[in-house]
Amino acid sequence: MKSPGCLAMAVSAVILLGWLGWSAKSMLDSSFDGPDNHVAAADPRVCPQTEGNNVSLADATEHFGLALPADATSLVFTATAGGLQGESRLALRFTTTPADLATFLTASHFEPSDATTRVHESSWFAYRSGVAAQPAQGPCGLTPPGNPSMVYSQDGPGYPRRTSPRDLAVDHTDPAHPVVWVAGSDL
Repeated sequence: MKSPGCLAMAVSAVILLGWLGWSAKSMLDSSFDGPDNHVAAADPRVCPQTEGNNVSLADATEHFGLALPADATSLVFTATAGGLQGESRLALRFTTTPADLATFLTASHFEPSDATTRVHESSWFAYRSGVAAQPAQGPCGLTPPGNPSMVYSQDGPGYPRRTSPRDLAVDHTDPAHPVVWVAGSDL
């Protein structure tokens, strides 16, 4: 006959293994939930083709030092924070006026824009003479087009060159209503 001590140890081992299994299952279940997309549910300007929108536009623009024009139209964005190293990412597009664009560039500390500025954002297609123009691409057109009316800029004087590089593209196809793209990321 088995001793009561062996039986108690066996029961304790089964309980411990069951608890460890339940804990592991709970942890795995929570890690496989979809990304936190709560901002998208509350802000219609979030690109619906993106996920992980867990940062409000106000928080993202503050983080990346952007002073958006109050009268910006057709604004769409995606903003996330988290990941393994807590990085932040922002991509946005809006339409504005030439005067508000000039104010935005100065207040947001971008270098003067031109067609030859190299940008950090590897998915952007800078227009080159002799190459076919490219339309805006990606989710909600958050990747700017490549055409002869495009100019580019990046962080300029006054912007703290931390680990948050920002790129800017402006399409002047309609000079009265320039379209602006900004991408920022913490690396």
